[in-house]
Amino acid sequence: MSLFPLSYRVVGQDDFMLEISVDGSGAYVVNTGDHTSHEPRRGTLRGDRLPQLVAVLERLGAPREHPAPEGTTGCVAELVLGKAPDARVYHFWEGALDEELDLKAVVHQLDLI
Repeated sequence: MSLFPLSYRVVGQDDFMLEISVDGSGAYVVNTGDHTSHEPRRGTLRGDRLPQLVAVLERLGAPREHPAPEGTTGCVAELVLGKAPDARVYHFWEGALDEELDLKAVVHQLDLI
């Protein structure tokens, strides 16, 4: 199963949105937004950044869902690894990251982009 392309999307309060895509060569696109639009940021992961990302992705277990508890607020995220129909999809509330250390490590690497 391929880890790439990778797609990460977070939707939060006040129209906050973050989308990150990374391909197997390390090329990335970051889209952020809130009540205003921002131009996408593009680049390529340099140095040991791509190997570090691959290392945390390889430690991910099977996809699992962690919905936001009823009545809570916060960001809901989706991480997609690979292409359909073989893609692995992880849906999770970011509040669950303290319990899911492998997902937390991936989100940390993506936040560094």
